[in-house]
Amino acid sequence: MTNPQPENDQPKWDYTSSRQNFITGALVVGGNLMVIVLYVLYRTVPAVHQIISGKPL
Repeated sequence: MTNPQPENDQPKWDYTSSRQNFITGALVVGGNLMVIVLYVLYRTVPAVHQIISGKPL
C-alpha cells in the first residue's frame, strides 16, 4: 500500500496559542498568590482566622 500524503513529523493541529498559555500561567500565579495571602492573613489576623476556622486565634 502506498500513502498518497507525504509523511510529516509536525503535528497537524495546534490547539494552544501563546495567549492561552499566558492566561493559564497568569491564573496559576494569581491562584498561588491568593493562597499565600490567605495563609498569612489566617496566621496573623484574628478576625480572618475566626471567619475561616470558626475558632478564635
